[in-house]
Amino acid sequence: MRKMMNVKVALMFGLAIAGLTLICGEKQVEARPNFKKIWAETYPNSKMLIDKKCGICHPGKTKKEKSAYGQAVGKGLSKRKETDKDKIVKALKDAEKMPSPTEGKTFGDYIEKDELPPVGDVKE
Repeated sequence: MRKMMNVKVALMFGLAIAGLTLICGEKQVEARPNFKKIWAETYPNSKMLIDKKCGICHPGKTKKEKSAYGQAVGKGLSKRKETDKDKIVKALKDAEKMPSPTEGKTFGDYIEKDELPPVGDVKE
């Protein structure tokens, strides 16, 4: 009887630790982990992703803030949390052709020169 009680206590203790680990574990989740990977595959010679990471599209402190380039890419996506690689690549390529906030320059001009696109609103 006593041995059975020790097994139950050990089992309950183990489950409690496992539960706490799951609850208190690190909760850093990237909403769109494929975006950085697909961006790197689409522009393999760019060093910008290494330096700026998500800052290419999100220049502020939160992911809710989007640069003009981020807005342009977002317009090419059919849904908010797109995961289809082909649709993301198409949105990136379409955004390249769009005019940037700088007169006479497209986002593709900045990407080609490996420069961060300017912050501002996307032009219609």
